[in-house]
Amino acid sequence: MTSKNVLTAERLRSLMEYSPESGVFTWLKGKRAGHEATSRHGCGYLTARVDGRAYLLHRLAWLYVHGRWPNDQIDHINGDRSDNRLSNLRECTNAENCQNVRAHCDGSGFIGAAFDKRRGRWQAGIGINGRRRFLGYFDTPEQASAAYQEAKKNIHAFGGKNA
Repeated sequence: MTSKNVLTAERLRSLMEYSPESGVFTWLKGKRAGHEATSRHGCGYLTARVDGRAYLLHRLAWLYVHGRWPNDQIDHINGDRSDNRLSNLRECTNAENCQNVRAHCDGSGFIGAAFDKRRGRWQAGIGINGRRRFLGYFDTPEQASAAYQEAKKNIHAFGGKNA
């Protein structure tokens, strides 16, 4: 380990093995040898404690494979925060990561659709450079979500990759 308690790729590889195909980390040494190195974080991410410090496994996967920490953030392409297969991870900025969102918690089950109680209709909106752009009101959540998906394809860098 280096000063400031930052884990290096070499140290990580000496303690764990990572399978890019399954996304699973396994301990190599000590009484935990052969066991999966996983704890669940409160937000659905997987973590592991290495040398007394907790790390997010998707960030450790990046370090393990690429030999360096990600420059910014790591996005789970399919939205499953526990899926740490290398093919499901991509380096991105915060703005790009925010583009890869899942359905709202309003119960509609449709991404980009939110019910406006005051108007009694579904609305769609999309974020562009930190600002919210209103896309319109719709009769169904499917229509609102379709408007969001179409705008996403034209606006966001990741628009066509996870929609």
